[in-house]
Amino acid sequence: MGICVIRFLESEEIVRWGIVENNLVMPLSTHYASHRDLMDAFSDNPTSLQFSTEVAVPLETLQLLSPVTPDVQIFCQGLNYTSHQEEGGVKTGKGQNLIFTKPPSSICGPRDDIIRPANCQLLDYEVELALVLKRDVPADTEITNENLLDYVGGFTLANDVSARDLCFGAPMLQWFKGKGHRTFCPTGPILYLMGSEEVDLLSNLRLTLSLNGESRQDATTDQLIFKPDETLTELASFTNLMKGDMLLTGTPGGVILNASPKVGLAIVMNLTNDKKRREKLIKSQKDVRYLQPGDQLKLSLETKDGSRHFGSQINTIRDAT
Repeated sequence: MGICVIRFLESEEIVRWGIVENNLVMPLSTHYASHRDLMDAFSDNPTSLQFSTEVAVPLETLQLLSPVTPDVQIFCQGLNYTSHQEEGGVKTGKGQNLIFTKPPSSICGPRDDIIRPANCQLLDYEVELALVLKRDVPADTEITNENLLDYVGGFTLANDVSARDLCFGAPMLQWFKGKGHRTFCPTGPILYLMGSEEVDLLSNLRLTLSLNGESRQDATTDQLIFKPDETLTELASFTNLMKGDMLLTGTPGGVILNASPKVGLAIVMNLTNDKKRREKLIKSQKDVRYLQPGDQLKLSLETKDGSRHFGSQINTIRDAT
């Protein structure tokens, strides 16, 4: 059995880590500069994380920070659920693994506001399971389900916030700017450090997202098309994977983007004209309500049977000032 850890702001200058049990937080007595250091301590000796139950405080009273410190590479998967492929209007099934990145500066806390950029009209959400590496992955490493936990140390909840008009209005459709703004990757609150026999847990999780109380996304991780071992093996074949790096494994159906044939036509017919392509995309979405200031998102991660919970995010949308 693993443990649930969080990172929180105790005072203006003091950051602490804590163990979560039954929505109570027991602060750790040792300071860890990053989630890497904490994961190292747990891997070396799970009982080394010292805390006292006598100083437990309610989780909801704390100012929560991302449990993944922002000194990482963030790799992401797209179209990794059939339900998302279907709503995206693309051919379903196992084609090529769609992989892209987000900058670490997009990471924010699980209760922080999500800032809509001044030039964004089509702001969208994407609930995702994020895996966190506990060691470097050497080049061309073959990762299987049997050795997966030699490399993956834990998981957390993430939101791949996306400015659709900035993604598809960018030169050659590059997504980095549309998915890379500050606050575009709320993470946590819980980083679950996995026990050595819990590999099956990764395919036994349920992700949910609601917008202003209305359910929008609800899926389980056994529906992933490219599994974590396959994706990490592919990544290791062409790039360096470092201890502490994070992999967002894709979002299920239920996003706001209305990817109708009209949308596809707007993109294809204006492939070499960035400004016009963006204008046509926005026009195609005129009857769709995207995220607006004051909207509230709630994301949750738990086991499929609901017996174990791994945290919830609550984020409010606001405009850049």
